[in-house]
Amino acid sequence: MDIQLSTGASTADRVKEGRYAVNLLKNATSFEPFYAQWQQLQAESESCSPSLDYQYCKLAAKRVIAEGGLVAIVMVYDTTTLVALWPLSIRRKGLLRVASVLTCGNNEEYGGPLFKGRPTASVCVESIRAAMHAPADVLEIPFVEVGSQWWQALRTAPQSWVQNLLPERLSVLPGFSASLRDFSHWEDFLGTLSQSLRRNLRRYKDKLNASGNTEFGWCTNLDDATMVLHWLFANKRQWALERALRTSYLMDDRVRDFFIALAAKTSLETVPLVTFVKVDGVPICASINLVGPRTVEYWIFTYDEAYSRYSVGNLLTEFVARWAHANGRDFDMRPLYNEYKTYWVTRRTHHRTPTVMLTARGRLGEFALLLGQLSRVRRGLGRVAASALRSAKARAASQWRSRAR
Repeated sequence: MDIQLSTGASTADRVKEGRYAVNLLKNATSFEPFYAQWQQLQAESESCSPSLDYQYCKLAAKRVIAEGGLVAIVMVYDTTTLVALWPLSIRRKGLLRVASVLTCGNNEEYGGPLFKGRPTASVCVESIRAAMHAPADVLEIPFVEVGSQWWQALRTAPQSWVQNLLPERLSVLPGFSASLRDFSHWEDFLGTLSQSLRRNLRRYKDKLNASGNTEFGWCTNLDDATMVLHWLFANKRQWALERALRTSYLMDDRVRDFFIALAAKTSLETVPLVTFVKVDGVPICASINLVGPRTVEYWIFTYDEAYSRYSVGNLLTEFVARWAHANGRDFDMRPLYNEYKTYWVTRRTHHRTPTVMLTARGRLGEFALLLGQLSRVRRGLGRVAASALRSAKARAASQWRSRAR
């Protein structure tokens, strides 16, 4: 099967019924020619993750190229109509060339293409076939929803046999989301929450307001976004260090700097990229939110534990979810268990990270990939354990206060 590899403008050879193009980018300026097609496809997509936004991917691609990697943009056509666009990073990991998502640095973006409309099964399969022509040995596709059409299409590709041997508890992560577009009124959604949560949200908000000048909002200018992002990552890093969690993306400032750069490219007056709760002008809780045409992804979140008695995390979650509903978007709390997510969820999913084998050398590297997957799962389980411990402590403190009263 022949396919055109291009380092310039998009070109493609006809392959069976469709057309594929794999565009290899070796410098950041090569991204610009794809802007118009990318924006049009993004506007027409029915299920686009915000991490596939043009500006997000351009910033991520710039970092990949600066660090010596390669960027591939896989394009799939139906005759002359672009129906799928899949940006990939290609980096060396030991002896292997590994293709994966373009990432802010925490490697937690959903893996998959930007599709025109709602993709058909055949378009999903064609996208995988096209991506298999990227100059890599393996293709990692993070957080694919098990049972989805994209998942079914991936099962047609040659996958890691070692990975398939892993027990479900080591390879599957739970996902949590609220399908807010199913509710005409915010009060209808609130009615699905437990009475105790609704009562506590009102009570804790009143107590927090009494503690000082309280503000719920989002950063509408770059200076404020920069300040809150510095606080968010410093607080989250300290939280990880106190629990001996060596979460790699928190140990330096690259992810923080990525979102500062993204904020500079975002219409902050209308897009709540960085939301916060402040008391007397000082952040006590903050989140990064990726805002897409139909979904808000609750991306990175932290709070000052000194304010845990006010449940500020849930208060900020309510603020972001309310904005999402008011603006016609669903609320995705992302894979990985955290107890607070269970309070807001209307839809639960399961997610895996398939590894597609592209070359014989990729097969030889399967055991190294297994170690990497186990390391990723171990980090995830560490975060889950830390979250469970924090929740248990909060419940114990709440029970103690109740007895004290």
